[in-house]
Amino acid sequence: MEREMPENSVVVNLNQFERTRRTQVSAETLSALYGCRDLLIEGATRVLTRQSEAMENTLLAMADRSPLLDTRNSYYSAQGILNTRTNELLSACKDAYCQAFNNFAHHREKSAGAELLELSLVDDQDYEITLAVDKATSRLRYNCAEELIALDARIAHLLGRSDLSENESPLGPRALCEALLDGITRMQLEQDIRIVLLNQFDLVLTTELANIYQSINRYLIDHGILPDIKIGAKSRAQSTAPNSPAAAGPAMQGQTGGDMFRLFEQLAQGSSSATGGGAAGVAARLAGFSLLDSLGQLQSGAMMLPGGGRFELPLLEAATIQNVLRSLQQSPVMQAASPLDAVLVDAVAMLFDVVFDDAAIPDHLKAQIARLQIPVLKAAMLDRNFFSQSNHPVRRMLDAIATLAVHLPDNEAGHARLEAISQVVSRVLECFEQDIGVFDSAATELEAMGSLLENTLEEIVDAGLQQDIAQIKQSERAELAPVIVRDFINRALKDQPVVDALREFLRRDWAQLLTADYINEGEQGAHFNSHVETMRELVWSVQSKADMDARLMLVRILPGLLKRLREGVAEIDLPQKRNDHFFATLVILHANAVRPNAQPVPLPNITPEEIKELAPAAEAAPTESASDAAPVVPEVEDEFTLRTRALKKGDWVEFHYDDGTFRWARLGWSSSIKSTYLFSDQDGMNSFSISQNRLADKLRRGEAVLVERKSITESAFGKLMSLFRQKLGHA
Repeated sequence: MEREMPENSVVVNLNQFERTRRTQVSAETLSALYGCRDLLIEGATRVLTRQSEAMENTLLAMADRSPLLDTRNSYYSAQGILNTRTNELLSACKDAYCQAFNNFAHHREKSAGAELLELSLVDDQDYEITLAVDKATSRLRYNCAEELIALDARIAHLLGRSDLSENESPLGPRALCEALLDGITRMQLEQDIRIVLLNQFDLVLTTELANIYQSINRYLIDHGILPDIKIGAKSRAQSTAPNSPAAAGPAMQGQTGGDMFRLFEQLAQGSSSATGGGAAGVAARLAGFSLLDSLGQLQSGAMMLPGGGRFELPLLEAATIQNVLRSLQQSPVMQAASPLDAVLVDAVAMLFDVVFDDAAIPDHLKAQIARLQIPVLKAAMLDRNFFSQSNHPVRRMLDAIATLAVHLPDNEAGHARLEAISQVVSRVLECFEQDIGVFDSAATELEAMGSLLENTLEEIVDAGLQQDIAQIKQSERAELAPVIVRDFINRALKDQPVVDALREFLRRDWAQLLTADYINEGEQGAHFNSHVETMRELVWSVQSKADMDARLMLVRILPGLLKRLREGVAEIDLPQKRNDHFFATLVILHANAVRPNAQPVPLPNITPEEIKELAPAAEAAPTESASDAAPVVPEVEDEFTLRTRALKKGDWVEFHYDDGTFRWARLGWSSSIKSTYLFSDQDGMNSFSISQNRLADKLRRGEAVLVERKSITESAFGKLMSLFRQKLGHA
């Protein structure tokens, strides 16, 4: 059941969301991204391979025309690299691009230290490299502008983003140029040669890259990614427009206090003119009466009226929530108050009305705030800065009390914290006369209490969630493992002449080991990377070794390679017959690799019956009962989803239940792979996880609201401004 939230609630206005980088990456999304990656880098390297001879001729012609010896030598050196090491060079470029792409896909961002280094001064050489990349990027983007508009939109949609800037796309020209330069740099060439090669690659790709991007767009269309997209200029956010609410917000907030007091004075003048001589007669009867002075008596009990009358406010019990300032307004006391005092009383009364209507503040905390009504009124009359300064001590104290709401669970610890708040409030009631510093001390104490509780909760949650986080990460890696492992194996086997028996071993047996490593440790794990490197060495070891250096290298690495292979198959409990057959085949493959003649030794024969015996038995897939499976919630791209993505560690969510109860939960961790959110309760003792789509659906249904840490007084004053302007307009 959807609940209507008051305007002044600390619940977030969902129309005021911010863009976030957190996205959900499913196995399907990752597979589609890998497909796009391969189309781009394979297409680019294929074009560069085809045009390598043309690039050599161009470099020779440029060298002949160059009047400078150093420049001429750079052209000749670059031509020599293309003539003798093209395959090695393009392979390095391909590896660099795949590595950078995987870092993007798995949210491995630059470290803070790296970002700081980027701010440091650069020398002339670094500047020249940067300039070369910028020029290459601009040229490619200009020639592929139309294709990139559609591609950027589709990649943004695939990643669950509302927009993707020019340099953020892992498929964009900048990502490609930086990867090409990285690959060239891995060849340990001089800088001038690196720049020459990058420029040649850029010139060749300028005329070909648009076709590659078209093929990627077709690939995404075939996978149902924005098949009907309209090509056009991207719309820019209107929040920065001069007349937009977002642009006007800060200015209005800074003027609220001064504008409000001017409204009070205008209302007071209108009230004085309307009452005329009647007010003067009342004032004459109660000559010498001061509302401010009398509030001190009212704060401690009853106040004496001129002429012997007596007035006292209703008694506020520990659990009472009552706006006693409304009673004050109806009392004979206000007959002697000045028009401005009457407006101020009305304003502060309305302030407490707003606070008491706030659904996000529990009643037991509102009762403590209610005890402060008279002191707050006195402070507002003593110090007009109360209305103009958001960090005024009185406002800080009220805001600090409201902020502590999330730290008051219904248990012994929560009751103790509430008692501590009550003691601070009591001290203000006892000590405050005219010194606003009493509120300053109280606010500082309450803010320190809130900071301590938050830090303590953070430590408890961080320690308590480690096991849950590890389980969620492992579960998410288990879903992505087949795609990741298949991609590594395909890249190791790509364009390599390998017999079917070895391909089958890698895809059927070694894949089990890589999958287990990835699930346990992730792609950065030592075991995973060691077994990937063993796989690559295995593929290289069975290739024909045409020269003596390669044969000697094989002899050196073979004992260690075989040792690692035997240890790996032992980990997956490879059946003995399949184990013996594989290593027998490997002996022959290595013998053939070092044979000087072209006549290989035949592989051992195997009968169909033996093949059937060696094949792994099909394992029954585990079934998940309908009762155990979490409900699947489709993703809906709306403000609720966007606001859910913007959640950060430490944010609070209020969950509502069918029986009318609710509880607060604090976000302790979120997964960058599957956008799973892990929440804990107010004491950090209990935790639960929820998917991004389910949380967004709860927000949509009103079963959850996001709790915003904002000033309740700032929110209340915004509403007061509107109400008093309406009064002035109808006066």
